[in-house]
Amino acid sequence: MPVETALDQIADQLADIRDRHGPRAIASYAGTMAHITTAPTAAPLHDALFDAIGSDMRFDPNTIDKGGKQVAASLLGSWGAPSQGFASPEAILLIGINPVVTCTGLPAGAPKRWLLDTLAAGCKLIVIDPRRTEVARLADHHLQVAPGHDVAILAAMIRTVIEDDLFDHDFVHRHVRGLPELRAALSAFDPDQVARRAGIAATDLAAAARCYAGAPRGYTMAGTGPNMAGDGTLVEYLVLVLETLCGRWLRAGETVAATPTLLPPTSYVAQASSFEGKWALPGRIRVRGLRRTKAGMPTAALTDEILTPGEGQVRALISWGGNPAVAFPDQQRTIEALKSLDLFVQIDPWYSASAQFADYVIAPTMPLEVPSTTVFLDYLAARGTGYGIGQAYGQYTPAVAERPPGSDLIEEWQFFLGLMRRMGYPVEVTPFGTGPQGPRYTITGQPTTDQLIEILSQDASIPLAEVKSHPGGLSRSDRLQRVDEGDPEVTDRLDIGNPLMIDQLSEHLDVSTTKDRSDRPFRLLCRRYLHVYNSSCNVERTNRGKPYNPAYMNPHDLAALDISERDLVRITSDRSAIAAVVHADAQLRPGVVSIAFGYGPATRDDDVWAVGSSPSRLVSVSDVFDRYTGQPRMTNIPVSIERITSEPQRHQQ
Repeated sequence: MPVETALDQIADQLADIRDRHGPRAIASYAGTMAHITTAPTAAPLHDALFDAIGSDMRFDPNTIDKGGKQVAASLLGSWGAPSQGFASPEAILLIGINPVVTCTGLPAGAPKRWLLDTLAAGCKLIVIDPRRTEVARLADHHLQVAPGHDVAILAAMIRTVIEDDLFDHDFVHRHVRGLPELRAALSAFDPDQVARRAGIAATDLAAAARCYAGAPRGYTMAGTGPNMAGDGTLVEYLVLVLETLCGRWLRAGETVAATPTLLPPTSYVAQASSFEGKWALPGRIRVRGLRRTKAGMPTAALTDEILTPGEGQVRALISWGGNPAVAFPDQQRTIEALKSLDLFVQIDPWYSASAQFADYVIAPTMPLEVPSTTVFLDYLAARGTGYGIGQAYGQYTPAVAERPPGSDLIEEWQFFLGLMRRMGYPVEVTPFGTGPQGPRYTITGQPTTDQLIEILSQDASIPLAEVKSHPGGLSRSDRLQRVDEGDPEVTDRLDIGNPLMIDQLSEHLDVSTTKDRSDRPFRLLCRRYLHVYNSSCNVERTNRGKPYNPAYMNPHDLAALDISERDLVRITSDRSAIAAVVHADAQLRPGVVSIAFGYGPATRDDDVWAVGSSPSRLVSVSDVFDRYTGQPRMTNIPVSIERITSEPQRHQQ
């Protein structure tokens, strides 16, 4: 049917569900592709729609990715200026992340070139990862630890920094509290024992800690590896503790290299703001005691919100730029939830696994078919350490590709605006990246995309007209903001001994987050690929002729199991089992299997060579999960592996 007719019907059904079951019965999921493509124009209209409905049931990938970063920052307190980050680091510590593939952890754009130049200038690189990744091969120190030891490794490193007197005494004295509590908690994490249990040399662990803390400037970033292991918030808190002890925050008089261009200007001050118990925000989940945090709603709980009867049950879902059927943990339960919805709308240029269960599939424009700006880069830089391009930059680009002749496409922002108009809501928007406290603008009539961009950019740090006058992009080294002096009367402190985190740290005294099991002798680890973005963009021109996601194993493990390269194997967890094509990878530690998430069919294993395998099917959302974000253990999962059969020659890629 025409998209306008679909909008009429969807608006009527949403209004009916709202009136019969209340605003909370309507939820949304904004996937990864929504965030990196059309969020600057679509997110303000999406948020305006859900504000008008009165629903806080808004979910996104953050809480099944690295949501612990925002919660940890809440527990530590905040510094009024950015971290040193990409500005001339002399030491970089990367934990469970491969930035040349993920494009985070190093400046986006040309991350490997930047890293090579930075290392050539004398910067030291420390990598903690069970895989010897592309980045790990460049490292001065690579701790190829067994999975499940991230918390203990960080605790032992911090203990070394304190005991060797390598921390910034002046910064800690003036701006930090909790050192005695932290020191006492770390006394149980003997570096020798931690190293032994993690399968590395104690001398290597100590050398890595001293190398990092001994550098005058630097930054640390933890990736999806430790964040998906079940205690992401604690991992990220320990990262912030290490950064704070080393004084990795910009001081008064220093320049903010990534000063925003298209976001409104902000002020930076060399001053701490204490933690005030505000790690949670209004908005509760009906299961597992979870609630909304600064990381967002716990996405892993959405399926329970759909399937659990009673007041507040979610009955309608709008998914845009995402693929819940493949991306969400516990795939079987996710599919059950999607099938049970009264209304499921999927906005996606591909007929994805999720679209198969949708009542309406809306075909959006592709990013190059519409005008856009780089305001998302400003947002990334403000998000935290390890994001963005590390410098002030802005660009406006008109549409560069024609829409297919005769197509009936709609931009995501037009979809949300169309629903608001049909449901009788006034349209008030807050610009992308400014948060609920940002300026509000009223949208009247039916603006063009360019007019909407003008409206949303009214308070930009650099006027949009000036950015437009540089068609190739505006890179600048002038008009950069500096960090102001703090108020000497302010007594707030960053808390490196937060009792919530100290108590949780004590639970890791056995060092490993999972025990060895004879029935599940291997550990499943997540990974990513450069040319396929999670569950999106898996087409022939991007997947380079490999549409599936191999299960990588150490050759010695393959030989012990009598498994050959490209055999088909069954990977079984306590939750479920999947079939996968096995590949050898000598860079992996023995005892692990590494496979990319975001692949596979919705319900069966018809042909893993064509569509890949779905690791999310192996994940339980309730066995082990982060108590703050609700993120389940999606990596370091105990599994068993057995050979099914060798595939015929015709399947060899």
